[in-house]
Amino acid sequence: MNVGIAITDPDDWTARALVRSVRKRGADPVPFRLSEITSYAFDCSAMGDVDAVIVRDLGAGVFEEVSFKFDLLRVLEKNVPVINTSESIQNAANKYYSLHLLKKAGLPVPETVVTSDVDVAMDTLDRWGGAVTKPIFGYKGIGIRRFQSGSDLYDSNRKSIGEILSERGVLYLQEYIPIERDIRAFVVGDHVAGAIYRYAQNGWITNLSQGGTPEWCVLNSEQEEVVILASKVIGTAFAGVDIAETDDGFLILEVNGTPSGRGIYEACRVDVTEDIVDHLISISD
Repeated sequence: MNVGIAITDPDDWTARALVRSVRKRGADPVPFRLSEITSYAFDCSAMGDVDAVIVRDLGAGVFEEVSFKFDLLRVLEKNVPVINTSESIQNAANKYYSLHLLKKAGLPVPETVVTSDVDVAMDTLDRWGGAVTKPIFGYKGIGIRRFQSGSDLYDSNRKSIGEILSERGVLYLQEYIPIERDIRAFVVGDHVAGAIYRYAQNGWITNLSQGGTPEWCVLNSEQEEVVILASKVIGTAFAGVDIAETDDGFLILEVNGTPSGRGIYEACRVDVTEDIVDHLISISD
């Protein structure tokens, strides 16, 4: 069995772990970059002969480049099993639409407002007392800003809400949740392969790529049920589901459709890529 692995960085921990896990299962890994594929008359044979594909990540790019990568995945999905699918990755990557799906399914999510009206944004901030702005299409905690009502309404980088609105054209605002840690649960199929606490280094951003530190975590049964359902709602075969614990319960912050397995391994010594490969093989039989 030849298993294609869509990567951008061959030295990425999760990419290398996927290659090892594929070999461990007696299959042949075929790493490739979507950005290097040339499609002749809608033929993707330049990628090689593969029986299934795991998408580690797609990489960044301008609109048409990213759109073409998703189109390549859609073509591949017509011929072989692909996890995660292009649709599920897009669902997860779009913070607005993913929260819409989660909310529609009755799952707990933070108070969220999306607007292009600065007055609505300011009224929302006054009502909540504190808010964070996020890029609707963002990753690794890049571009997240925090604002507090009653302050000079500039973040630590001296950017105002109005300036961020001018840059992005729309503001994605979430109520600020005062936590020092959140939970990343790694879901594969219908089970949780591992979970970690992510402790913020600077007081509120917990992303490991932004300096957060991982620690082993055991979910309770309710949390397990909710994160598995969240992954299914988004449509992912595997996902990193982030939740925040509050005095009133817990909230789903987001679902990552191309999650890293490194933090889970460092804290728990659990290689979730083995579960991903097992899941792919099970649906390819």
